[in-house]
Amino acid sequence: MKTYNILVPTDFSESADLAIEHGLFLARKFDGVLHLLHVAELPTISIPDFPTDLFDIAWEQGMNELKALVDDLEGELPPIKRTVLAGIPARPAAEVILQYAEESEADFIVMGTHGRRGPRRMLLGSVTEEVVRRSPCPVFTVRASRKAWPLPQIQRILVPIDFSGGSRKVIESASRFAEHYGASITLMHAVDLAFFPYYGLGSDPLVDITKNMTESSEERLIEFAAELQAAGIIANWKTVDGHPAETIRSLADEDDFDLIVIGSHGRSGFDRMMVGSISEKVLRSAHCPVLVVNTGDGIKQLEAAA
Repeated sequence: MKTYNILVPTDFSESADLAIEHGLFLARKFDGVLHLLHVAELPTISIPDFPTDLFDIAWEQGMNELKALVDDLEGELPPIKRTVLAGIPARPAAEVILQYAEESEADFIVMGTHGRRGPRRMLLGSVTEEVVRRSPCPVFTVRASRKAWPLPQIQRILVPIDFSGGSRKVIESASRFAEHYGASITLMHAVDLAFFPYYGLGSDPLVDITKNMTESSEERLIEFAAELQAAGIIANWKTVDGHPAETIRSLADEDDFDLIVIGSHGRSGFDRMMVGSISEKVLRSAHCPVLVVNTGDGIKQLEAAA
């Protein structure tokens, strides 16, 4: 039987503590190993009166705090590995987390997100979003609020798909959760047409275009749902009109989904700034956890237990 490796990076914040609760629950559900990682961020310049063995001190403190976290966990615990690594400006926390995830062959990473928006998020940056963009394995994110998932259970999974080449990878990852939890899957596609002027001459072409796109989307959704049903998973589908990020958030909230599984192309830099990221907007605003699957090169898929 396959052993799942579940990585939970922590900075000992409330958001990270909540991520540990989710990581522990997932480790139990998947019969996996829980990896707790703390990145001790250290300066690279010489500072007067700073101890020369700064990392040794940070390592001992970090290990003690990780031990305290484990000691506070209740119930039967899965195997737990505690690790403290150094982070420096030239090799920041996200880099350390991603390298550890690769070396430990993590099947998924569980991280908290503060849900920041606007200038504050741009100025402060986000380790979670950097990991989400670049991780080869799925990243399970939960907002820094216990209202985000008051009970760690997954019964209904929402899977937005755009019919790109990575759509099947997203569905495959969602199906692993559905199989382990006995959860149902709802596939959705948002039909979003850019506005263009209509001067009232004849019929509005936007109506016909929207109708055709909706019908085409529904045909493909039915095919995907049928494949899931053939595998023994309860699956349904729906199309919605509007901007993808907003319609995903609204549908997840209104229908009270427990988990959103969404793909990300892993864009970075100028391309990401110009194109934007639906997955990042969803993980910042969704009321429930979001599993982001990198559909770009280097993706690592969840494997079925042997």
